[in-house]
Amino acid sequence: MGNKGFKYLILIIFLLGACSPATLVEEIDSTQLIETPTAIPPATRFPTSTPQSATPTPGLQREICSPLETETHSTLLEIITQPFKQPRIGIEDGYPAHHGVDFAHYRRNGLLSIEGVTIQSVLDGEVVTVINDQYPYGYALIIETPLDTVDAALLAQFNLPEVEPTVTPDPKFEWSPIAFPFELSEESRSLYILYAHLLALPEVQVGETVVCGQKLGQVGNSGDSSNPHLHFETRIGPSGARFESMAYYITQSTASERYNYVVWRLSNLFQVFDPMLLLDING
Repeated sequence: MGNKGFKYLILIIFLLGACSPATLVEEIDSTQLIETPTAIPPATRFPTSTPQSATPTPGLQREICSPLETETHSTLLEIITQPFKQPRIGIEDGYPAHHGVDFAHYRRNGLLSIEGVTIQSVLDGEVVTVINDQYPYGYALIIETPLDTVDAALLAQFNLPEVEPTVTPDPKFEWSPIAFPFELSEESRSLYILYAHLLALPEVQVGETVVCGQKLGQVGNSGDSSNPHLHFETRIGPSGARFESMAYYITQSTASERYNYVVWRLSNLFQVFDPMLLLDING
């Protein structure tokens, strides 16, 4: 074997010895061994800027129904007789405000007027108030839908108002923030929907659970109304409101009804917003 071949042989023997696992273990001090780290979830260890597609949560609401059996979400826009006009909080002084949206028509789809048309619940919820022909709402009802029962994807489309502070209503109205006739939640919030000027008492009762599209009653002309129409009013506030009734400051109303009216309409505890933010989502 030549000198060149001999050098290659020596190099190979040296490399084999250097790569031996036994040699590696002997050369590493045991105090320098590093414990294998606990596995880290990929989402934490490797964050991604690409959001995962939203998966609907089972059991949560994902649709809005029309409040009128004869109308779709798009045709509701054709029968608005009075749109929402943001009221000034804390007062009622003749300012051209409108707390909801009115739906009415004359000679439409073979009907002489909208009177008698079926009113439907637009969301699942619980009936928390039934009003027995009191001024100004007439025959009416309020349904509460907790926000945590609505799918996040649908809720994000509502464009609900941010929480605002309550206000002290006009001094001519009786008001005491510690005298609420019900216990309100300090954590959860709900959507409250009022259907007013019904033909007669609602066909559902306080405490009853309703579902989207369920019949609530019929369009009428009760209360402070000059022609048959549905007054549709939406508010957001703390969960747990249970108004026995409510009415404006007239001689026929009770102190409790007047107080409830102030809490609902003037205190900003239940923040009013444009109902069309809900109704035009599915249109």
